[in-house]
Amino acid sequence: MKGNNILHTLSLAFLVTRASGICPSEAPSFDREAGTPYSCSSSTTDDVHLYWTVDGAAVHMALTAKDVSGWLSIGFAETRGRMDPADSLSGYGMNVSTQKLLPGYDVSEDNTVLTDITNREISTLTIGGESYRVLRFTRTVASIPSGVLSVNYAFHSTSNTFPSIHTSRGGWKSDLQLDSTLPTSLPTPTTEAPTGPPAGCTPSTLPEFRCMETIDTKTVLHWTTLSNGTVDAQLVVAQNSAGWCSVGLPINGFDMIGAKALVSDGLIYDMNGKTSASIVQTGDRGGFRQVAATTRSFRKAAVAQVSGDQVLRFSTDVGTAAGAQLSLIVGYHGSSSAFPATIHSARYGLRVSATGGGLEAIADNTEKVKAHSGVMVAVWAYVVPFAILLKRFGTDLLGTVWGYPVAFILHGVLMLGSAITTSIFSAVAFKEFRGDAQHYHKELGNALLVVMWVQVVLGLAAPAKDSQLRIPFVVSHTVLGIASFGMAIGQMESGLRNVEELYTESMKNDLLTAMIVGLCCSAALCLVFFVMKKMCTRRMAVLPGDENKGSPQVPDDEDEEVITAVV
Repeated sequence: MKGNNILHTLSLAFLVTRASGICPSEAPSFDREAGTPYSCSSSTTDDVHLYWTVDGAAVHMALTAKDVSGWLSIGFAETRGRMDPADSLSGYGMNVSTQKLLPGYDVSEDNTVLTDITNREISTLTIGGESYRVLRFTRTVASIPSGVLSVNYAFHSTSNTFPSIHTSRGGWKSDLQLDSTLPTSLPTPTTEAPTGPPAGCTPSTLPEFRCMETIDTKTVLHWTTLSNGTVDAQLVVAQNSAGWCSVGLPINGFDMIGAKALVSDGLIYDMNGKTSASIVQTGDRGGFRQVAATTRSFRKAAVAQVSGDQVLRFSTDVGTAAGAQLSLIVGYHGSSSAFPATIHSARYGLRVSATGGGLEAIADNTEKVKAHSGVMVAVWAYVVPFAILLKRFGTDLLGTVWGYPVAFILHGVLMLGSAITTSIFSAVAFKEFRGDAQHYHKELGNALLVVMWVQVVLGLAAPAKDSQLRIPFVVSHTVLGIASFGMAIGQMESGLRNVEELYTESMKNDLLTAMIVGLCCSAALCLVFFVMKKMCTRRMAVLPGDENKGSPQVPDDEDEEVITAVV
């Protein structure tokens, strides 16, 4: 029958083998049998719920739709995200039948599909005090190709004439796993006749692998490079399922953005960014099986909990060229299993020499980033504004020492110290952070360094007050000062965005609070200096007997007049 767009292009895909991860329960409790509710449930809206329980080789499922009295259909797509072709199970009236949805959306009854389905039933029940149309059935796990199930649904609110055009359709975009039990063993990876570990490689303590490297006290990587350019590897993290661990295949140095990550919840993610919202689930491990072959991807992947350790087994291609290397990003959190909501407690970049053995480990930069960010905020939100205020208002307040204005000396020392500190911590960032920065942070930082040092040189080479170059100097020094401070504010904002995306929002909020407090303190100090200078000026009235008695004498400060004109 033509033209009945029964099933939606969105799909629900979930693992049907016993897998890792959280089993959600998002819908009202619903009993599979009297007194035995379904183990898991998920909802697309408040009106549509999917329930399931894994029982050995069987998957007991139920699709429910609130306030529906018409037909209800669930489809099992051959390709995730496609509504056709698909095999569907539909309930209408008191009947349940199977259909074949062909390309072009031809729908025909076909009792040769979904032959593994048993216990099929359509009914109307009250769940949580609400009326639901319920389609219940049982499937065998073994009948589902590759262990992945893609599901669409549709229904008509009142009509039991099937097929007829639906009144609603939908699906789940996220992968759901049917059980929360991790396997306790992994299949043996592909092996070749043992030839011993390559030069520079520590022999693995596992018979399946040739090389190993201890990354930290709880993390070990084992690997073997095969003659076809494939690397079989196993990451072992000594922690239980209360935490998470991951291994990522980056495409740009050790930047997580763009990487594919295998996580101990049994799923593979596209790391489109470093915020939870930008990390997209793209596949499940489905056992140690072939997965989609794309640039820098996992050919095979599996996870397990073995003897109290989290284990990630994977295979990927590096090629056979001389000097071929495999870059990995390893991370873990020891006490939270909420990935990606919880930031790693440790992260490493690993470079495995695929042909000659050996491994280079680059440790996580979190503490260095904190130091870099904290020092930069301290310099540009506290020290630099204070140095500027000293020069602007302190000349008459602080007097001179050895014939030199105290304010000028302090201004020069603070600004020179700020320039040196900024340069040192920028060099550390350039060396250590390996291109993680975004939002033009590196480019703006380089420009700020140049402007800042030009400003310092100008200050050290300041001409005398009676020099003809004094006015051009004051104008250029003031303009560059305003420009560099404006660039620094933009640089701090860019840095905060990087911290939020690459590390944690709380870390960003702490730095933002420190920056705002510093700038507010500088503004308050500016007001205090301004009032003090005005009071000082008024006290400089001429002594009695002076012909201008009662008229305050304004200090001669040509620089201030020029600055005021420029601003």
